[in-house]
Parts: sequence; C-alpha cells; structure tokens
Amino acid sequence: MPSKISVRPFTWDDLPRWTDLYNNAFRIARTEMEFDVPEMRLHLSLPGLDPERDCFIAQVSGEDVGLAIIWPELPVRRAVLQMGVSGAHSRQATETTLLETAVSRARRLPVSVLHTQVLSEDDAGSRLLHDHGFLPVRRFATMRWRGDSLPNVELQEAFSLRSFKPGIDIQTLTHIQNAAFEDSWGFSPNTVEQIEARIVSKSTTPEGILFITHCDDVAAYNWTVRPAGPGGKLGRVAMTGVHPKYRGQGLSRPTILAGMKWLASQGVEVIELEMDTSNLSAARVYQSLGFEKVSETLWFELRLDD
Repeated sequence: MPSKISVRPFTWDDLPRWTDLYNNAFRIARTEMEFDVPEMRLHLSLPGLDPERDCFIAQVSGEDVGLAIIWPELPVRRAVLQMGVSGAHSRQATETTLLETAVSRARRLPVSVLHTQVLSEDDAGSRLLHDHGFLPVRRFATMRWRGDSLPNVELQEAFSLRSFKPGIDIQTLTHIQNAAFEDSWGFSPNTVEQIEARIVSKSTTPEGILFITHCDDVAAYNWTVRPAGPGGKLGRVAMTGVHPKYRGQGLSRPTILAGMKWLASQGVEVIELEMDTSNLSAARVYQSLGFEKVSETLWFELRLDD
C-alpha cells in the first residue's frame, strides 16, 4: 500500500532542514547556487512573503520529500508558485499534493492569477499543470556567456557610468527598476523595503549595481549578483533595464556590457541571465555579446477568478 503524502506549513524551527530540502529539490546542492541557513533566512524574510502561511513541506513517513512556496505579488494581483521535489518517493504524487495545496492557498489571497515555471522539456510537469487548469502563457530562456575578453563600454557624450552608493541610491534604484519594467509581463512594482532586503544578500555587492546616468538622471541600470558571494566564479545579471524616456538611444548594449565587465573583473568566468524569448531586441543584444541559450522554461497560468 503506497505511503500517504502529508503537507504541512513551514515553521521557522524547520529552517535548517528546509534549507537542505530546498538545495536538493532544486538540484543546487554543492553548486555555487546553494543556500546556507543564514542566506535562506534572508530569502524567506523578503517583504511580502509570510513563510508560515506561504511555505509548505511535503512528507512521507516523516521524511521531507518536497516543498512549495507561494510568492504573493499583490500590486499586480498575482502569486507565483515555486515547487520542488526531493527523495525517492513518487514525483508525480508529491507534486500533485503540493500543487493542490498551493492552489488552495492562492485562492485565499487577493490575487486573480497563479503563475509557475517548468523546464520546457518537462513533459510530465506540463501535463500535471494542464490537468489542473493551467495554460502556458510565456517562454523564457536562460542565456550563458563564457569568455576571456570583452569590448570596452562605449557611451555617447553626456552619458556616464557609476556604481550604486549605499545609503544614498536606494530610492534611485527602486525608481529605475520600477520604471524600466512597468510594462513588462509578470513584473510587480518593488518597494524600497524589498530592494533594501535584496541588497543585503551575500550575492549582491554595491559596486556590482551599475547606473548609466545622464546629468542627474539614471537612464539605465544593471544589477549583477554572484550567488556564491565574493570569489564565486558564477555571475548573473539579475535585473537590467533602460528608463522609458531613454529607450532608442543605444543604451541596452553598454548597460549589459558594463555589468559583464565588472563581473569579469571580479574573477567571474560564467555569466547567466534569463530573458523573455518574445523580447527579440534583447535577444539580439545578448547574442551580440556572446551569450548562448542553454535552457528554456515555460510559464503557466491558472486564472483564479474564473
């Protein structure tokens, strides 16, 4: 007789075991993406998330076999489901139980859609979502750069490059991020508190957040991270964008390049980023800088108000 799967809410006492479960479920254990306990505490403490209501652990006979996180994004009336399975128990049964728990939690939030992401080759995961009423709505690609040289950053006259200034630029960073992405699919406006919480992560270095400025304006930005912290060989472009009033002025390429050069100067050997495949102009810029697609994911959507 199959063992019964139970799902219970996360408690802060679970933090060490949750961290191990997360690293194993998302296949990042013993990689530069791996979380330690202090960093996981910061991750679960991001403003907007209530871990003891929004995080769940699946168990079989007392063994942790999976987890789910519901990230509420109330300004845009959506929630995002992050779900992973670890251990030898049936993946399908565990994911089904977690998915049903997550949908139930999302329906109690003031949101109208639930989004979740799976690898494009994950046929079983896609079928499970289809069976529960989800439909595919977007395709994203992970792009990767490996190289040993980069061209110089060339800016038009009157534009200049500088790094984020702690204690001074938090409002500036919040504004440029929200302005650059206000019309982008899936983006929820950030608060100053949310930006502050992300900046204290070990993966972020203030010098690695770069602004392209025009007089007193920030025209574009590139927020780079190193998941393993200083000394890591993997870097990521976490967010990058151009303010709407400066679009069409050739800033995308130098903005990306500035972040890449900063990461390379810190010993980073591999740089990754994620992009919406429908953004063809961004794809051309990334490819011109040597990025290549290494994987694709599908975003699925469940309408909760139907």
